[in-house]
Amino acid sequence: MTDEREQYTMGYGPAATAIMARRTAQSHAAFLLPHLKPGMSLLDCGCGPGTITLSFAELVAPGQVVGTEIEALHVALARENAAKSNVSNVRFETADIYELPFEEGSFDAVFISAVLSNLREPIRGLREAYRVLKPSGVIGIKEFDHGGDLLYPREPAVEKYAELYLRMRRENGHDPEAGRKIGALLIGAGFGNLKLSAAYETFTGPQEAGGFAQVSIGLLGEGWANEFISRGWATTEDIRAMVNGWESFANYPGAIFAAAWCEAVARKNGE
Repeated sequence: MTDEREQYTMGYGPAATAIMARRTAQSHAAFLLPHLKPGMSLLDCGCGPGTITLSFAELVAPGQVVGTEIEALHVALARENAAKSNVSNVRFETADIYELPFEEGSFDAVFISAVLSNLREPIRGLREAYRVLKPSGVIGIKEFDHGGDLLYPREPAVEKYAELYLRMRRENGHDPEAGRKIGALLIGAGFGNLKLSAAYETFTGPQEAGGFAQVSIGLLGEGWANEFISRGWATTEDIRAMVNGWESFANYPGAIFAAAWCEAVARKNGE
């Protein structure tokens, strides 16, 4: 699907990567950890810069972990991070979730975070994950749901920013409220023994809120501003107001952004 790959709304620039790189298995996949044990083989599908993948590798060692990502730049970054961390039981490959390059029944566990909401055919992706799992293998899904996000203060220009981001995501054919649907999607793909939960990823205080504001501003510079303007949704003045709005957010005492995530653990049926 090289020429027909999904349009990833966040992009792969430094700002988007910074959000991903702060996550580890302990902070982002705690709901799956009780189902893992040393010696298991695990696939992290859509691994980004690989920080979560490296945590998994340490947890299941001497088991083998594979991280896949459709973007070659992130695969290279993940390999660099693995080398710096001296983690040897992990490898990273460029792969499309719709066409995973693994034999049927290759893994004891699969983890997928922030991928399904970027797919036009999420069940198709989950069926590939089902295929590469061993019988009774476990899958962990973490998916954001923007319908549950919390933001304060609500600067008008920041509200406009959020509105246009969601509009762009929908025009890319993707669902900004996919999180709440992951249970139904897993059942539709053939999984059973489903357990659902939800959590918030929170940014507050001068360092975290300020960091999130800078990432948000960075996304404008990495392409969102051009997208908003070229589609006739915003003017250059609107973009400047958005930057100023995020800077005001960063400096506001008590500012908070909390991203809503839904979590699921399920099993491939025994065969």
